[in-house]
Amino acid sequence: MPTKTPSPGGVQSLSRAFALLRLLAEHHEAGLTLPELAAIAQIDRTTAHRMARFLESAGYVERESGGKRYHLGTAAMALGLRAMNRPPPNSALVSKMKALARLTGDAVFLTVRIGDHGHCLHTEEGSHRIKTFHLLTGTSRLLGQGTGSMALLAKMDNEAVRAHYERHRAEYAAGGLSLLRLLRGVERARKLGYALAGAEGVAGVGIALPLEMGAEAAISIMSTASRMPAARRHEMGAIVGAMFAQGS
Repeated sequence: MPTKTPSPGGVQSLSRAFALLRLLAEHHEAGLTLPELAAIAQIDRTTAHRMARFLESAGYVERESGGKRYHLGTAAMALGLRAMNRPPPNSALVSKMKALARLTGDAVFLTVRIGDHGHCLHTEEGSHRIKTFHLLTGTSRLLGQGTGSMALLAKMDNEAVRAHYERHRAEYAAGGLSLLRLLRGVERARKLGYALAGAEGVAGVGIALPLEMGAEAAISIMSTASRMPAARRHEMGAIVGAMFAQGS
């Protein structure tokens, strides 16, 4: 019996539905109205309404109580939380992390952005093992407190960085991180194309990269400061950038 293939119309509907989810993910905090969804997605309002109603019935989209703004629903969040356990072991991203760890001998980290924090989703250890590094998997830190999370912070404009700092001023101050120092790190990361870090006997480099559905992530490589002097950090920045370049 011949296998049925999806109709072009069905594929188009899926594409539009995922586009709406992606938009709602990008505007989750403030939400979007139906006219805004239709305008940004460049589809007619009737189609947007039909898809939003379907996604709402499935729990992937929620509407404000008594309001007209849409946000991601709990079903979408549950999917994301399940994925936060770890990436698929045979994914292209993890395969590249393994290759980088073998090439350099150092630990490679995958950090994803969750709001104002960077969450360490996965670690690949190199031959030069550092006992505490594997413990970082599953932990979260404020953006800017770490190499990968600094690379993610550098994707934000300065106004957003300042607002972010003000939201967490007490936490940054407790760690001795001023707004000026944070902005300097951001500017350096933008200029170089990768973030540099070195403190408390460890050092490394990180680079931000886009993931599916508008998610943000960063790859970083870390080692002891003695193995990662400034010259090697810049060398690693070029290697990581080339290996994880979009589409490579």
